Amino acid sequence: MDLLYLFLGLGGLLVGAEMAVGGSLGLAKRFGWPSWVAGVVLLALGTSLPEFFVALASAPQHPGLALGTVFGSNAINVGGVLGLMLVLQRKGGIPLADARPEILFALLAGSGLAFIAFGQAEINVVASGLLLGLFGLVLGSSLCVGTASAPEENPDDKLDLASKGEEEPIPLLRSSLLALAGFAMLALASNWFLRGALNLADLLGWDTGFAGFMIAAAGTSAPEFFTSIQAMRKGHVGAVFGNVLGSNAFNLLLVGGTAGVLAEVTIDAIEIYPQLWVNLAASAVLALPLFIRREGGRRTKIGVAAGFLLIGGWMVAAYWIAVGSGSI
Repeated sequence: MDLLYLFLGLGGLLVGAEMAVGGSLGLAKRFGWPSWVAGVVLLALGTSLPEFFVALASAPQHPGLALGTVFGSNAINVGGVLGLMLVLQRKGGIPLADARPEILFALLAGSGLAFIAFGQAEINVVASGLLLGLFGLVLGSSLCVGTASAPEENPDDKLDLASKGEEEPIPLLRSSLLALAGFAMLALASNWFLRGALNLADLLGWDTGFAGFMIAAAGTSAPEFFTSIQAMRKGHVGAVFGNVLGSNAFNLLLVGGTAGVLAEVTIDAIEIYPQLWVNLAASAVLALPLFIRREGGRRTKIGVAAGFLLIGGWMVAAYWIAVGSGSI
């Protein structure tokens, strides 16, 4: 029965990802947003809803599971999703999004706040509230950029779109309904996936923190993986980095902040501490645009070598946390 839920969940994630990408990018065209803004605001918001639902359900009595899901999802998004997308793109690479600096600084500041909020047994509610405030900054800044940006895509994206014969934008109402239906399907399918995956984790004897970091995170990060695949297939390569960046900001700032505010019991600080460092490392990778200059007016790209490094880094981090939690 657990395997049935796993397969049903994966199938639903595929269908939901197709609808979410189509509707979200349709809305982005109507609003005149570049693809990376669609990734930060629309795709990230929709694909991170499963993490939010898990946090709402588990945070009061099982905050370790909620936080493990947040940190595990962020690690998988960077090491697994972004790393694998870089490998699949091969020589084409993926451009680093032209995100405004405050978005990247908010992610780094949020990672630091996470140490204050969750690095001890008693969760710091004030620091958790500040995480929610930083999320408001990220969302507001992204919307401002999207409104002010000219409807120009990355030149590479234009070539991809032309080669795929992209048609005129679909009507606004249809795009909205398609995106909402896709998000609903992603949330429902993720719950099916989680139900099967977490039952299997019980059979393996994993604690809640590590189960959240590995099993729950894998299930709730699956939408990011499938939407990134679909965005690349549709030629919107610039949306991949934006999707991962926005998802991590959503997970850490909104989901993590919500979990900290709702938690009614203490957590195992020793268990969560390594996950805080892994989350900080993932945030540092996404902050690379702050330290890399453009060359010749074009956005800097990262390629297949970086992809293998990210995948390897995630595997090392997962092993380190597994050993630290006593799960292996």
